[in-house]
Amino acid sequence: MGLRARPVPDPRLRRHRGLRPRQAALLRGAPGHQPVGRRAARSAPGRLVDAARARGARRSAVRRRDAARAGAAGGARPRGARCSGRRGRGVSAPELAHAPVEPRDGTAREHVRAAVAAGVAALVAAGPGLQDGDDEAVHDARVATRRLRAALGVFRPVLDREHVAPLRAQLRTLGRLLGDVRDPDVERAALLDLLDAEPAELVVGPVRRRVDDDRRTARTDALERLHAHLASGEHRRLLAALASLAEDLPPGPRADEPAERLLPRRARKAWRRFDAAVERATAVPPGPRRDEALHAARKDARRARYAAEVAASAVGAPARRSARRAKAVQAALGDQHDARVRQASLRRVAMQAHLDGENAFTYGRLHALAQVAADAAERDGLVAIERARRGRGWLG
Repeated sequence: MGLRARPVPDPRLRRHRGLRPRQAALLRGAPGHQPVGRRAARSAPGRLVDAARARGARRSAVRRRDAARAGAAGGARPRGARCSGRRGRGVSAPELAHAPVEPRDGTAREHVRAAVAAGVAALVAAGPGLQDGDDEAVHDARVATRRLRAALGVFRPVLDREHVAPLRAQLRTLGRLLGDVRDPDVERAALLDLLDAEPAELVVGPVRRRVDDDRRTARTDALERLHAHLASGEHRRLLAALASLAEDLPPGPRADEPAERLLPRRARKAWRRFDAAVERATAVPPGPRRDEALHAARKDARRARYAAEVAASAVGAPARRSARRAKAVQAALGDQHDARVRQASLRRVAMQAHLDGENAFTYGRLHALAQVAADAAERDGLVAIERARRGRGWLG
């Protein structure tokens, strides 16, 4: 008896389990869409969208599993599960999901539109997780918000400024709210990791409880503010406006110029801004002012990175290489900033512990470790900056 050939399942279908119909339709290829299976041809923003949607699908599967288990047990809905009505008041999927995240022609306007569509799609994919306070979703939404602000800012001549400027302000507000939720969680994990690495005899007093309570409280308060914003009419209007941009950007004076010529020129301005920020930072002696200047340089490195990623859709490998180098700068200076923030938090919590009659010895140790980490990260950042100065011929 001959063997019967088993049908080979489409791998894309497996990736889309757990997505809502409109999201699945987008991933599988709506009209004018490139199939996501061809990953080699995807732009950096396109790959970001794929990753965000995959994480969103996993989060949806977990929520459905928990809800099913609670229903089978006859109990209440598990913590974090949300009814569809409440979810709809947050970052839902308005009629925007069919905007292609790859350029449809060679104009600067279309390449920027594709980058905007990728950012909007990633923001939408993170939406359900935001309502549950999922940290990955908060991170994904924050990155998407930053990418959108960078695209709308760096490539202003391609867009109608009067139409876009208010959106950038609203995205800034959203980004700050997301950061207020994300940062305490990251800081809490870093501080607890430091405590775990300490010998038991050097952890004096209820240090873990104080650190944990302090950062959890900060995150809980920030999450309440975020949820209030997501349920607001202002946020729904922002999503609707972004949906419109993802489909068809309002053209600016240079919208129809070739992308391969205009995008590098605009990216060059972002990289010059980064260079100027670095020069200012390195001219300041060590201390709080230098830390602030390095943090500003880190933000400009991020802006230059995102500009290079948008330009890479027209320029290719050289722009992608510069984006990777800017990302290394961003990571190193981010570690430096995070360590400085940990120092400030430890000093504040230590002072309260001292006023409550507790021993502050361990906080001092952790503060010193954060100092060492900040200094090492700054050195790494300066090395990454030197590497990022090379290979910029594509900027023209």
